Amino acid sequence: MKKTLFLLSGLMIGLATTAQVKTPQLSPAAEIEQTVGLTEFEVEYARPSLRGRDLHKEILPYGEAWRFGANKNSTLSFNTAINFGGVDVKPGKYSMYAVPGEGEWKITLYNETSNWGLPRKWEDSKAVAEVKVPVQKNEKSVETFTISFANLNINHFDLVVEWEHTVLPIKVKLPTKELTIASIKKGMKGKPTEREFYDAASYYVSENIELDDALIYVNKAIEMNGDAPFYYIYKKANILKALGKNKEAIDAAKLSLEKSKKAGNNDYVRMNEALIKELSK
Repeated sequence: MKKTLFLLSGLMIGLATTAQVKTPQLSPAAEIEQTVGLTEFEVEYARPSLRGRDLHKEILPYGEAWRFGANKNSTLSFNTAINFGGVDVKPGKYSMYAVPGEGEWKITLYNETSNWGLPRKWEDSKAVAEVKVPVQKNEKSVETFTISFANLNINHFDLVVEWEHTVLPIKVKLPTKELTIASIKKGMKGKPTEREFYDAASYYVSENIELDDALIYVNKAIEMNGDAPFYYIYKKANILKALGKNKEAIDAAKLSLEKSKKAGNNDYVRMNEALIKELSK
């Protein structure tokens, strides 16, 4: 009996020493991963809320530096060079800081991420980008500090900051075109797959560049497939259209239309009919 009591008391002591107190965070941590073009982004930040307070009277006075979130550093990382609000920045991981203003905010990318909040000693040499972003007003109040990716395009997007009635769209431009062309040229020196030929042709026609190569690549994809699907043929029709070869484009669109009907793809049926009508004028 004594042995049993001893074991039970030991178990209770063990449970007491391993117990953990859990409480909710008023400014919960958030992570956002987003690929735009060929660039991979990650944002890590903590999200404070208004909780009945006035943003600029009680939380962020105008003219005072702010950590761009709560708790530890808010960070932005990316794996290619970018243009951040008009400033070229090398790939890396950077802290984000801001100085709020009534008409604009100064937002800084800082090459040091180990600080908790603002650096004890600010070093101008570590400020890799300082941009001024005009304030836009939101009629509806946003309760919780929010960073998001908006207006995505393969070559650019807006990194949007929102809190209370303030909206800050930071323009970010990407080197997608240069990276993609370099990747295609490198890939074509090897042994491209059917899909790689098709993807290269698709990119070139979407950017209206290297159209002669685009036609070569889509023809190669069609040849390698043997019985090319309707969307391969439709892509060829659009490349021929871009090259000004309308008669050949119509012939390709008619073949794609026939294949689309057999496949039961009404979207491509409509697209091919529209293309044929446009080219027949």
